Amino acid sequence: MASKIDPAELATINDLLKDFAVDKNMTAEEVYETSWTRFQTLEQIPFNEILDTHWLVRFIKRPIYAILPAKIHGFLFDGLFTFAGELRSKDDPHQGKIYFGPQHAHRRQPKFHGDAPESIKGGLLEAAWFLKKRTKDPLYNAVRFYQKFVNVHPFYDANGRIGRLIATTYLESQGWVLNWSEFDSKSKFIKKLNRCHLNPTEKTFGYLVDYLREFTLPLNELEEESTPPSR
Repeated sequence: MASKIDPAELATINDLLKDFAVDKNMTAEEVYETSWTRFQTLEQIPFNEILDTHWLVRFIKRPIYAILPAKIHGFLFDGLFTFAGELRSKDDPHQGKIYFGPQHAHRRQPKFHGDAPESIKGGLLEAAWFLKKRTKDPLYNAVRFYQKFVNVHPFYDANGRIGRLIATTYLESQGWVLNWSEFDSKSKFIKKLNRCHLNPTEKTFGYLVDYLREFTLPLNELEEESTPPSR
């Protein structure tokens, strides 16, 4: 098994299969396992090193974070969904609208909605801009990117995973590691992120950055821990 199956995500995949399945006989469990196995493969790739050496990146002097999301999404869902590698479109069922976050008790509809399809490209450029800022705090930049990316919600599925992978790539390029596994599923992180969605101020972002800082460490320290002692 590639990952412990999340019932909520499984339900989302079942809904998506109705409109976007490449193979109508494929089950939600199969899609889930395949996409997670592919994601775990991507997690092992040192993207920060690849971006540093790619000729195009050297030419433009900046990592192409605005291009990466669709490439990653295409890899995760190729052969599974017809929308693999594609942004939500107004020509899709329900005009490409999507909702995410905790469900409202009375309206029975999730709290947040992604950007309208015609605004997604602009939203992605805004998100990527945070990773191009020259500041003394890469974690702040990564948090701003992640929140904006998830809030835009450019894809029907895997927005959190893709945003996390890109934020990880950026932080490692800046010499830092964020241990997502320590807090990724904790409600405290989700609550602080949701506050940023609802009230995107420097104060709310500050709370989220401060919370994540305890799970961040310099990359060289991690490398030292993983290096076997010489004989």
